[in-house]
Amino acid sequence: MQVSRRTKFSLSQLLGVIEKPTVYVILDKFGLDPQMASSPAGISNEVTVASEDTLTEMLIEIIQTNKTLRNQTSPKYKFDDQYSILKQSLLLDGYKIENDAIESLDPNFKGHELVEDALLKELDNSSLQNRNNVKRSINVSADDFVKAQPDYNGSLTNIRIALETLVREIACSKGFSPTGSGNTWGPSLAYLKSVSFIDQNEEKALAAVFTFVSNGAHIPLGFSHEEFVRLGRNMCSSMCYFVVKKYNA
Repeated sequence: MQVSRRTKFSLSQLLGVIEKPTVYVILDKFGLDPQMASSPAGISNEVTVASEDTLTEMLIEIIQTNKTLRNQTSPKYKFDDQYSILKQSLLLDGYKIENDAIESLDPNFKGHELVEDALLKELDNSSLQNRNNVKRSINVSADDFVKAQPDYNGSLTNIRIALETLVREIACSKGFSPTGSGNTWGPSLAYLKSVSFIDQNEEKALAAVFTFVSNGAHIPLGFSHEEFVRLGRNMCSSMCYFVVKKYNA
């Protein structure tokens, strides 16, 4: 299983509310330093440096034994809140928890980063002045999705804002000057094509994804709101990665 940094922190937060002796045993069982069970920061450090195989085994066991772990947590609502956040974080990564088992929803390739983690790294490596605004929108979108009472509309809106902001920032770095305070998506995209940063097919692909996730987009028959938003986030994140990777080249 490949999981994002966000999911690793969600797992750390869950372990942080479980009784420390139980967390000690869990860390020791999977070859991590059990002494780190004494603090949330120590747990987080161990989880974030664990190998992919170790994290997979640990997640499987925690999910399979979640009812027992819940009974060992007081008050139980703390476990419920953090377990819900972990489940939603895994869902964003392409894994669904059902009947105390993990089901992969997307094809995953061992040893390769998830798109969202790779996107955030590319933004950090870019010279874009307002890259932190893009990162903020991406993170708020994820937070809206994974919180105990998800805001799916907010999640989709913020990932769309991230794409719009990123395209505008790249256009501005290449000489584009926005006029007024209105919609800059269309003019920014057209400008990038005019300076040959993107070609016609790439412009169409970006425009199609933006339209797909825009406010008022119809949720297709057969999709739950949750499923549609996860799909929209994945598409937008991939397009963000495409343009910033191209910008950094």
